[in-house]
Amino acid sequence: MQHREAADRTRAVRRVIWITFVLNVVVAASKIAYGRSADVLAIQADGFHSTTDSVNNIAGLVGIWLASHPPDEGHPYGHHKFEIVASVLVGLSLLAMAYDVVHEAVGRLMGGGTALPRIGAGAFLVLGATLVVNVFVAAYENRRGKELDSAFLISDALHTRSDVLVTLGVLVASVLVGLGYPIFDVLAAGVVAVFIAWAGISVLRHNIGYLADAARVDEDRVRGIVLGVPGVAGTHKIRTRGVPGAIYMDLHIQIAPHLDVVQAHEVTHWVVDALKQCIDGVADVTVHTEPAQPGEPYPPLPWES
Repeated sequence: MQHREAADRTRAVRRVIWITFVLNVVVAASKIAYGRSADVLAIQADGFHSTTDSVNNIAGLVGIWLASHPPDEGHPYGHHKFEIVASVLVGLSLLAMAYDVVHEAVGRLMGGGTALPRIGAGAFLVLGATLVVNVFVAAYENRRGKELDSAFLISDALHTRSDVLVTLGVLVASVLVGLGYPIFDVLAAGVVAVFIAWAGISVLRHNIGYLADAARVDEDRVRGIVLGVPGVAGTHKIRTRGVPGAIYMDLHIQIAPHLDVVQAHEVTHWVVDALKQCIDGVADVTVHTEPAQPGEPYPPLPWES
C-alpha cells in the first residue's frame, strides 16, 4: 500500500513538472527571441532567467525518477534525497545565470554600449503574456508542492515567483527605454541578476538542511505524543531527519518496569503507531525501550484500567 502511494505521488509530481516545463519553454523562447531581435538586454536576460526554469524542470524529472526507486542494499533508507539534490542544482543554476547576466551587462557598459534598443508594442505583448503564465505556474507549483510534500516543486515555485518580480521590473525598464533612456536597459539587467541570485540563495537555504540531516520535527511535539501512550513514563534522545514525505525518527522510551517482554513490545508498537498517525510523512521509527524507575507515573494501561 505504501509503495503504491509513493508511486502515485511520483506520477503526480512528474505531471506537474511536465506541465510547467512546456509553459517555461514557451515563455523563455518568446523573451529571448524578442530580446535579440530588438537588441533589448533586459528582456534577453529575463528570457535566460526563464530558461533556467526549463533546465531545472529537466533536473527535477531526473531527480524525482531517482528518488522514486525503492530502498535497496546500497540505499537502505531509500533514494529520497535525490529530489533534494535536484533542488540544490536549481539553486546553483540560478547563481550561475546571475553571473552571466552581470557579466554581459558590465561588458556592455564598459564598451559604451548604450545605444537605444528598439522597444515596440511587441515588447509589452511578450512581457505581459509571459507574466500571466509565470503567475499561474508559480501558484500552481506551490499549491501542488504543498499537497504532494515535494521539496522540488516548492523550490521551483519560489524560482518562478522571482520571474514574476523580474518581469515586472523589466516592463518598467522597457517603458523608460522607450522614452529614450537606454541606460535603464543595462540597469534593469543588473536588477534582474540580483533577483536571480537571491532566488538561488533562497533555494539553497531551503534545501541544504535536508542534506545536512537537520531536525525535521520539534522535539517537544514528539515528546508530547509519546508521553500520551499508555505505559510510557518518559522519553529522551529524540532525533529526526529526512525529507518531506520520508521522515525518520529514533528515540528512547522508559516504560512501566513491571511489564514483561511481550507487553513491552506491544507498548513500543503503540509508540510507533502514534507517531506515524500524528505526524505526516513519517516513514520509519526506531525505538529503544528501557524500564522506567519504580514509582514513575505513566498513562494507565488498558488492562490496568
